[in-house]
Amino acid sequence: MAKKLWKDVTEDEKMKMKQFVINNPDDTPLTPEYAASYLDVSTATLQKMRCTNTKGIPFFKPRHKCIVYYKRDLDNYLTNEAYQCTAQYA
Repeated sequence: MAKKLWKDVTEDEKMKMKQFVINNPDDTPLTPEYAASYLDVSTATLQKMRCTNTKGIPFFKPRHKCIVYYKRDLDNYLTNEAYQCTAQYA
C-alpha cells in the first residue's frame, strides 16, 4: 500500500496522531508524520529542517532506514522556541 501524502491527511487524522504523541512516553519513536502533527508543521518543513540543519531537532536513522524522532526532543524544541516578544527573534 502506498504511503499517504501529507496533503491528503485529514485534520482528524492529524489530531489523532497528535493525541497519540501526547499520550505516550518521551522515549516513544515517532515517524516524521507523527512529529509533524505534534509540532503543527508539515512533513516538508521537518524535511527542510533536517536538510538545512535549521532549528536543530535531533532525529535518528536506525540502520539507515526510516527517520525517527523522540517526543522528548520535540518537547525540547518547543520549549526552546518560546519567546516573550518579537525583539527576541534576532
